[in-house]
Amino acid sequence: AEAQGMTREEYEEYQRQLVEEKMERDAQFAQRKAERATVRSHFRDKYRLPKNETDDNQIQLVGGDVELPKELAKMIEQDNEEEEEKNSVIGQLTNIQNLDLDSLKDKASATLEDLKQSAEKCSVM
Repeated sequence: AEAQGMTREEYEEYQRQLVEEKMERDAQFAQRKAERATVRSHFRDKYRLPKNETDDNQIQLVGGDVELPKELAKMIEQDNEEEEEKNSVIGQLTNIQNLDLDSLKDKASATLEDLKQSAEKCSVM
């Protein structure tokens, strides 16, 4: 301490600050690791993949209740919306190859018109 031009008290204060900064950095790093582990866990649950003990340990290390950053939460929300859209009936129809929804609508409309005209001509109706 004397070689650096500090008194003993200044040196001890400097060492204390270094330790506090390191602890803060370590806590922030652990929080980020837990957030990433939460995202990975979410996708493992979604795609029914086996759980990872390391991710569970990282989440529990910071207290178990990890709040995702806004950007990651938005990504997951958008992914869920896309998944819901794909699972809908229209989404399933758009997945079928060589299916033209416009031509299908036109054919359905034409069929309805034909049915109406044939119903008007029918003497029983």
